[in-house]
Amino acid sequence: MKIYDKDGFVWWVGVVEDRMDPLQMGRCRVRIFGYHNDDKLLLPTEDLPWAIPVQPIVSAAMSGIGITPASVLPGTWVVGF
Repeated sequence: MKIYDKDGFVWWVGVVEDRMDPLQMGRCRVRIFGYHNDDKLLLPTEDLPWAIPVQPIVSAAMSGIGITPASVLPGTWVVGF
């Protein structure tokens, strides 16, 4: 059985900061709460790792926007592992 933060399986919550994936794979850069520094001078957005979304990329999942070709928007909170 996998338990939060045990056996190498860690859930996280973060906020999308960048969705302009140069490889056009649908990835986004996410600043993870409690893991990444929230000071953008110490850790600029361009230094964040790319995350691969599990939710369909055509869903904004924010502010009642629903399905849109805009995909996730900067400021969208996401959950990952």
